[in-house]
Amino acid sequence: MVEPGLVRAGFDEAGLGPTLGPLVVAGFATRVGARSSANWGPLDDLRGRLAALVGEPGGRDGRIEVGDSKKIHVGARKLARIERTALATVAWIHGRVPRDVGELLSMVAEPSFELAGDRRAPWWSSLTEALPIAHERGEIEALGERLAALARAADVWPLWYRADLVSAARINRELALEDRREGTKNTWATHAVLRLAKLAVDELDAPRLTIWCDKAGGRAAYGEPLERAFVGSASTFERIDETRDRSHYRSIAPGDRRTELGFVMGGDRCDPRISWASILAKYLRELIMRSMNRYFADRMAGCAEALRPTAGYPEDAKRFIAAVEAELGPGAGLERAAWIRMK
Repeated sequence: MVEPGLVRAGFDEAGLGPTLGPLVVAGFATRVGARSSANWGPLDDLRGRLAALVGEPGGRDGRIEVGDSKKIHVGARKLARIERTALATVAWIHGRVPRDVGELLSMVAEPSFELAGDRRAPWWSSLTEALPIAHERGEIEALGERLAALARAADVWPLWYRADLVSAARINRELALEDRREGTKNTWATHAVLRLAKLAVDELDAPRLTIWCDKAGGRAAYGEPLERAFVGSASTFERIDETRDRSHYRSIAPGDRRTELGFVMGGDRCDPRISWASILAKYLRELIMRSMNRYFADRMAGCAEALRPTAGYPEDAKRFIAAVEAELGPGAGLERAAWIRMK
Protein backbone atom coordinates (compact mmCIF):
# COMPACT_ATOMS: atom_id res chain seq x y z
CA MET A 1 0.00 0.00 0.00
CA VAL A 2 1.14 3.55 -0.75
CA GLU A 3 2.32 5.46 2.32
CA PRO A 4 -0.29 7.64 4.04
CA GLY A 5 -0.49 11.10 2.55
CA LEU A 6 -2.47 13.05 0.05
CA VAL A 7 -2.63 10.85 -3.09
CA ARG A 8 -4.27 12.47 -6.07
CA ALA A 9 -4.50 11.54 -9.73
CA GLY A 10 -5.68 13.21 -12.90
CA PHE A 11 -6.79 11.63 -16.17
CA ASP A 12 -7.40 12.91 -19.68
CA GLU A 13 -7.49 11.68 -23.26
CA ALA A 14 -6.26 12.87 -26.66
CA GLY A 15 -7.52 11.87 -30.07
CA LEU A 16 -11.21 11.02 -29.66
CA GLY A 17 -12.33 12.99 -32.71
CA PRO A 18 -9.86 11.98 -35.47
CA THR A 19 -10.38 9.38 -38.18
CA LEU A 20 -6.76 8.20 -38.14
CA GLY A 21 -4.38 7.37 -35.33
CA PRO A 22 -4.90 6.23 -31.75
CA LEU A 23 -6.97 7.49 -28.89
CA VAL A 24 -4.60 7.88 -25.93
CA VAL A 25 -5.83 7.95 -22.33
CA ALA A 26 -3.29 8.93 -19.68
CA GLY A 27 -3.09 9.44 -15.94
CA PHE A 28 -0.68 11.02 -13.47
CA ALA A 29 -0.70 10.43 -9.71
CA THR A 30 1.35 11.94 -6.90
CA ARG A 31 1.60 11.71 -3.17
CA VAL A 32 2.07 15.06 -1.48
CA GLY A 33 3.38 14.97 2.06
CA ALA A 34 2.06 16.91 5.01
CA ARG A 35 4.91 19.34 5.47
CA SER A 36 3.71 22.85 6.10
CA SER A 37 5.17 26.01 4.65
CA ALA A 38 3.82 29.50 4.34
CA ASN A 39 5.14 29.55 0.80
CA TRP A 40 3.20 26.47 -0.28
CA GLY A 41 -0.27 27.55 0.79
CA PRO A 42 -2.80 24.67 0.76
CA LEU A 43 -1.58 21.20 1.67
CA ASP A 44 -1.94 20.00 -1.92
CA ASP A 45 -0.64 23.10 -3.66
CA LEU A 46 1.27 21.03 -6.20
CA ARG A 47 1.89 23.97 -8.50
CA GLY A 48 3.15 26.11 -5.64
CA ARG A 49 5.51 23.44 -4.42
CA LEU A 50 7.02 22.96 -7.88
CA ALA A 51 6.74 26.57 -9.05
CA ALA A 52 10.50 26.98 -9.43
CA LEU A 53 10.43 24.59 -12.42
CA VAL A 54 6.74 24.34 -13.41
CA GLY A 55 4.99 27.23 -15.13
CA GLU A 56 1.89 28.02 -17.14
CA PRO A 57 1.65 27.44 -20.91
CA GLY A 58 3.41 30.13 -22.91
CA GLY A 59 6.02 30.98 -20.32
CA ARG A 60 9.48 31.90 -21.58
CA ASP A 61 11.41 31.61 -18.34
CA GLY A 62 12.79 28.09 -18.84
CA ARG A 63 10.24 26.28 -16.70
CA ILE A 64 8.32 23.34 -18.12
CA GLU A 65 4.82 24.19 -19.30
CA VAL A 66 1.98 22.48 -17.45
CA GLY A 67 -1.57 23.37 -18.40
CA ASP A 68 -4.05 22.79 -21.19
CA SER A 69 -2.12 20.71 -23.76
CA LYS A 70 -3.93 22.57 -26.57
CA LYS A 71 -2.19 25.74 -25.38
CA ILE A 72 1.19 24.00 -25.37
CA HIS A 73 0.96 22.04 -28.62
CA VAL A 74 0.68 25.17 -30.78
CA GLY A 75 2.99 27.26 -32.94
CA ALA A 76 6.08 26.41 -34.91
CA ARG A 77 7.68 24.66 -31.93
CA LYS A 78 4.59 22.77 -30.76
CA LEU A 79 6.24 19.33 -30.70
CA ALA A 80 9.30 20.71 -28.89
CA ARG A 81 7.13 22.37 -26.26
CA ILE A 82 5.03 19.33 -25.42
CA GLU A 83 8.01 16.97 -25.66
CA ARG A 84 9.96 18.98 -23.12
CA THR A 85 7.29 18.59 -20.44
CA ALA A 86 6.46 14.96 -21.24
CA LEU A 87 10.04 13.67 -21.32
CA ALA A 88 11.23 15.76 -18.36
CA THR A 89 8.40 14.23 -16.33
CA VAL A 90 9.29 10.71 -17.48
CA ALA A 91 12.92 11.41 -16.52
CA TRP A 92 11.78 12.71 -13.12
CA ILE A 93 9.85 9.51 -12.45
CA HIS A 94 12.11 6.88 -14.08
CA GLY A 95 15.50 8.52 -13.68
CA ARG A 96 16.30 8.38 -17.38
CA VAL A 97 15.22 9.66 -20.79
CA PRO A 98 14.07 6.89 -23.15
CA ARG A 99 16.30 6.30 -26.18
CA ASP A 100 13.45 5.83 -28.64
CA VAL A 101 9.67 5.65 -28.94
CA GLY A 102 9.60 1.91 -28.24
CA GLU A 103 11.48 2.35 -24.96
CA LEU A 104 9.16 5.18 -23.94
CA LEU A 105 6.15 2.93 -24.51
CA SER A 106 7.77 0.20 -22.43
CA MET A 107 7.99 2.73 -19.58
CA VAL A 108 4.52 4.29 -19.72
CA ALA A 109 2.15 2.30 -21.96
CA GLU A 110 -0.37 -0.07 -20.37
CA PRO A 111 -0.62 -3.29 -22.44
CA SER A 112 -3.19 -5.21 -20.42
CA PHE A 113 -6.23 -4.02 -22.37
CA GLU A 114 -4.83 -5.07 -25.77
CA LEU A 115 -5.83 -8.17 -27.71
CA ALA A 116 -3.79 -9.92 -30.38
CA GLY A 117 -4.19 -8.02 -33.62
CA ASP A 118 -5.07 -4.66 -32.09
CA ARG A 119 -1.70 -3.31 -33.22
CA ARG A 120 -1.54 -5.12 -36.54
CA ALA A 121 -0.95 -1.93 -38.55
CA PRO A 122 2.75 -2.15 -39.53
CA TRP A 123 3.92 1.11 -37.97
CA TRP A 124 3.21 -0.24 -34.49
CA SER A 125 6.10 -2.68 -34.90
CA SER A 126 8.61 -0.05 -36.04
CA LEU A 127 8.56 2.54 -33.26
CA THR A 128 12.29 3.19 -33.46
CA GLU A 129 12.43 6.97 -33.82
CA ALA A 130 15.15 8.34 -31.54
CA LEU A 131 14.17 10.52 -28.59
CA PRO A 132 14.26 13.36 -27.84
CA ILE A 133 13.19 14.64 -31.27
CA ALA A 134 13.38 18.39 -30.75
CA HIS A 135 15.83 18.73 -27.83
CA GLU A 136 19.29 17.72 -26.78
CA ARG A 137 19.24 14.63 -24.55
CA GLY A 138 21.41 16.32 -21.93
CA GLU A 139 18.96 19.20 -21.62
CA ILE A 140 16.04 16.87 -20.82
CA GLU A 141 18.16 14.73 -18.49
CA ALA A 142 19.25 17.80 -16.52
CA LEU A 143 15.69 19.10 -16.36
CA GLY A 144 14.43 15.75 -15.07
CA GLU A 145 17.14 15.68 -12.38
CA ARG A 146 16.31 19.20 -11.26
CA LEU A 147 12.61 18.39 -11.16
CA ALA A 148 13.27 15.26 -9.09
CA ALA A 149 15.43 17.19 -6.61
CA LEU A 150 12.88 19.97 -6.28
CA ALA A 151 10.05 17.48 -5.77
CA ARG A 152 11.96 15.60 -3.06
CA ALA A 153 12.63 18.83 -1.22
CA ALA A 154 8.94 19.78 -1.52
CA ASP A 155 7.75 16.34 -0.35
CA VAL A 156 6.12 15.55 -3.70
CA TRP A 157 6.38 11.94 -4.90
CA PRO A 158 5.34 10.86 -8.40
CA LEU A 159 3.62 7.49 -8.16
CA TRP A 160 2.05 6.69 -11.51
CA TYR A 161 2.42 8.11 -15.05
CA ARG A 162 0.79 5.74 -17.50
CA ALA A 163 -1.17 5.69 -20.73
CA ASP A 164 -3.45 3.39 -22.69
CA LEU A 165 -2.83 3.68 -26.44
CA VAL A 166 -5.98 2.56 -28.23
CA SER A 167 -5.17 1.79 -31.87
CA ALA A 168 -7.65 2.39 -34.68
CA ALA A 169 -8.14 -1.38 -34.95
CA ARG A 170 -8.93 -1.61 -31.25
CA ILE A 171 -11.25 1.38 -31.44
CA ASN A 172 -13.18 -0.39 -34.20
CA ARG A 173 -13.31 -3.61 -32.20
CA GLU A 174 -14.43 -1.96 -28.97
CA LEU A 175 -16.98 0.33 -30.63
CA ALA A 176 -18.56 -2.70 -32.32
CA LEU A 177 -19.02 -4.20 -28.85
CA GLU A 178 -20.37 -0.87 -27.58
CA ASP A 179 -22.95 -0.87 -30.37
CA ARG A 180 -24.21 -4.22 -29.12
CA ARG A 181 -24.65 -2.66 -25.69
CA GLU A 182 -26.62 0.14 -27.38
CA GLY A 183 -24.02 2.57 -26.15
CA THR A 184 -22.51 5.58 -27.89
CA LYS A 185 -18.99 6.61 -28.81
CA ASN A 186 -18.96 9.06 -25.89
CA THR A 187 -20.11 6.30 -23.51
CA TRP A 188 -17.25 4.13 -24.74
CA ALA A 189 -14.74 6.99 -24.32
CA THR A 190 -15.90 7.55 -20.74
CA HIS A 191 -15.40 3.86 -20.05
CA ALA A 192 -11.91 4.00 -21.61
CA VAL A 193 -10.93 6.74 -19.13
CA LEU A 194 -12.50 4.96 -16.16
CA ARG A 195 -10.86 1.67 -17.14
CA LEU A 196 -7.42 3.25 -16.74
CA ALA A 197 -8.53 5.04 -13.57
CA LYS A 198 -9.66 1.71 -12.11
CA LEU A 199 -6.20 0.28 -12.84
CA ALA A 200 -4.64 3.19 -10.95
CA VAL A 201 -6.95 2.61 -7.97
CA ASP A 202 -5.93 -1.05 -7.85
CA GLU A 203 -2.20 -0.49 -8.33
CA LEU A 204 -1.81 2.53 -6.06
CA ASP A 205 -3.76 0.86 -3.24
CA ALA A 206 -3.82 4.17 -1.38
CA PRO A 207 -5.82 4.57 1.84
CA ARG A 208 -7.05 7.96 0.58
CA LEU A 209 -7.18 8.66 -3.13
CA THR A 210 -8.79 11.48 -5.07
CA ILE A 211 -9.13 11.21 -8.87
CA TRP A 212 -10.27 13.93 -11.23
CA CYS A 213 -10.93 13.37 -14.93
CA ASP A 214 -11.41 16.04 -17.55
CA LYS A 215 -15.08 16.32 -18.50
CA ALA A 216 -16.25 16.82 -22.08
CA GLY A 217 -19.83 16.97 -23.28
CA GLY A 218 -23.05 17.34 -21.36
CA ARG A 219 -23.19 14.14 -19.29
CA ALA A 220 -23.88 14.82 -15.62
CA ALA A 221 -24.57 11.33 -14.24
CA TYR A 222 -21.66 8.87 -14.15
CA GLY A 223 -23.15 6.25 -11.86
CA GLU A 224 -23.64 3.63 -14.59
CA PRO A 225 -20.15 4.08 -16.11
CA LEU A 226 -18.62 3.80 -12.63
CA GLU A 227 -20.53 0.60 -11.90
CA ARG A 228 -19.40 -0.79 -15.24
CA ALA A 229 -15.74 0.15 -14.73
CA PHE A 230 -15.60 -1.18 -11.16
CA VAL A 231 -17.73 -4.28 -11.68
CA GLY A 232 -16.42 -7.18 -9.62
CA SER A 233 -14.64 -4.89 -7.16
CA ALA A 234 -15.69 -4.22 -3.60
CA SER A 235 -16.15 -0.52 -4.35
CA THR A 236 -19.56 1.09 -4.59
CA PHE A 237 -19.84 4.80 -5.31
CA GLU A 238 -22.23 7.27 -3.74
CA ARG A 239 -23.02 10.60 -5.35
CA ILE A 240 -21.65 13.82 -3.88
CA ASP A 241 -22.94 16.06 -6.66
CA GLU A 242 -23.89 15.88 -10.35
CA THR A 243 -23.98 19.12 -12.30
CA ARG A 244 -23.07 20.17 -15.82
CA ASP A 245 -19.67 21.41 -14.65
CA ARG A 246 -18.80 18.77 -12.07
CA SER A 247 -19.83 15.21 -11.22
CA HIS A 248 -18.32 13.92 -7.98
CA TYR A 249 -18.55 10.52 -6.23
CA ARG A 250 -17.22 8.83 -3.10
CA SER A 251 -16.46 5.18 -2.39
CA ILE A 252 -15.66 3.42 0.85
CA ALA A 253 -14.10 0.01 0.30
CA PRO A 254 -13.18 -2.76 2.77
CA GLY A 255 -10.40 -1.77 5.12
CA ASP A 256 -11.71 1.79 5.23
CA ARG A 257 -10.04 2.72 1.93
CA ARG A 258 -11.64 5.88 0.62
CA THR A 259 -11.66 6.92 -3.02
CA GLU A 260 -13.19 10.05 -4.45
CA LEU A 261 -13.59 10.25 -8.21
CA GLY A 262 -15.05 12.94 -10.40
CA PHE A 263 -15.34 14.51 -13.82
CA VAL A 264 -14.89 18.27 -14.06
CA MET A 265 -15.12 20.81 -16.90
CA GLY A 266 -11.84 22.61 -17.56
CA GLY A 267 -9.99 19.93 -15.65
CA ASP A 268 -6.58 21.55 -16.03
CA ARG A 269 -7.84 24.41 -13.84
CA CYS A 270 -8.98 21.92 -11.19
CA ASP A 271 -5.85 19.81 -10.88
CA PRO A 272 -2.51 20.10 -12.70
CA ARG A 273 -2.27 16.30 -12.73
CA ILE A 274 -4.98 16.34 -15.41
CA SER A 275 -2.70 18.64 -17.42
CA TRP A 276 0.25 16.29 -16.96
CA ALA A 277 -1.95 13.41 -18.16
CA SER A 278 -3.15 15.40 -21.17
CA ILE A 279 0.42 16.28 -22.13
CA LEU A 280 1.54 12.64 -22.07
CA ALA A 281 -1.52 11.58 -24.07
CA LYS A 282 -0.96 14.25 -26.70
CA TYR A 283 2.78 13.54 -27.00
CA LEU A 284 2.28 9.79 -27.40
CA ARG A 285 -0.40 10.32 -30.03
CA GLU A 286 1.93 12.62 -31.96
CA LEU A 287 4.69 10.01 -31.89
CA ILE A 288 2.40 7.32 -33.30
CA MET A 289 1.14 9.69 -35.99
CA ARG A 290 4.73 10.42 -36.99
CA SER A 291 5.34 6.70 -37.37
CA MET A 292 2.19 6.24 -39.48
CA ASN A 293 3.01 9.21 -41.70
CA ARG A 294 6.56 7.97 -42.18
CA TYR A 295 5.31 4.50 -43.15
CA PHE A 296 3.12 5.81 -45.95
CA ALA A 297 5.65 8.43 -47.08
CA ASP A 298 8.27 5.69 -47.47
CA ARG A 299 5.87 3.53 -49.50
CA MET A 300 5.05 6.45 -51.78
CA ALA A 301 8.60 7.77 -52.09
CA GLY A 302 8.62 7.26 -55.86
CA CYS A 303 5.39 9.14 -56.53
CA ALA A 304 5.38 12.37 -58.50
CA GLU A 305 3.89 14.36 -55.62
CA ALA A 306 5.14 14.03 -52.05
CA LEU A 307 2.56 12.87 -49.54
CA ARG A 308 1.73 15.57 -47.03
CA PRO A 309 1.49 14.21 -43.48
CA THR A 310 -1.80 14.27 -41.61
CA ALA A 311 -2.83 14.84 -38.02
CA GLY A 312 -5.71 12.44 -38.63
CA TYR A 313 -8.67 14.79 -38.19
CA PRO A 314 -11.69 13.98 -40.37
CA GLU A 315 -11.41 16.37 -43.33
CA ASP A 316 -7.66 16.06 -43.75
CA ALA A 317 -7.89 12.32 -43.16
CA LYS A 318 -10.14 12.08 -46.22
CA ARG A 319 -7.44 13.80 -48.27
CA PHE A 320 -4.73 11.55 -46.88
CA ILE A 321 -6.65 8.29 -47.36
CA ALA A 322 -7.61 9.25 -50.92
CA ALA A 323 -3.98 10.07 -51.76
CA VAL A 324 -2.53 6.82 -50.46
CA GLU A 325 -5.30 4.66 -51.93
CA ALA A 326 -4.90 6.31 -55.32
CA GLU A 327 -1.29 5.16 -55.38
CA LEU A 328 -1.39 1.96 -53.30
CA GLY A 329 -4.88 0.61 -54.00
CA PRO A 330 -7.93 0.07 -51.77
CA GLY A 331 -6.98 0.26 -48.12
CA ALA A 332 -3.43 1.08 -49.24
CA GLY A 333 -2.77 -2.66 -49.24
CA LEU A 334 -3.94 -2.99 -45.62
CA GLU A 335 -7.17 -4.10 -44.06
CA ARG A 336 -9.04 -0.82 -43.70
CA ALA A 337 -10.24 -1.65 -40.18
CA ALA A 338 -6.59 -1.98 -39.10
CA TRP A 339 -5.86 1.71 -39.55
CA ILE A 340 -9.02 3.69 -40.39
CA ARG A 341 -11.66 4.27 -37.74
CA MET A 342 -15.10 3.22 -38.88
CA LYS A 343 -16.83 5.85 -36.74
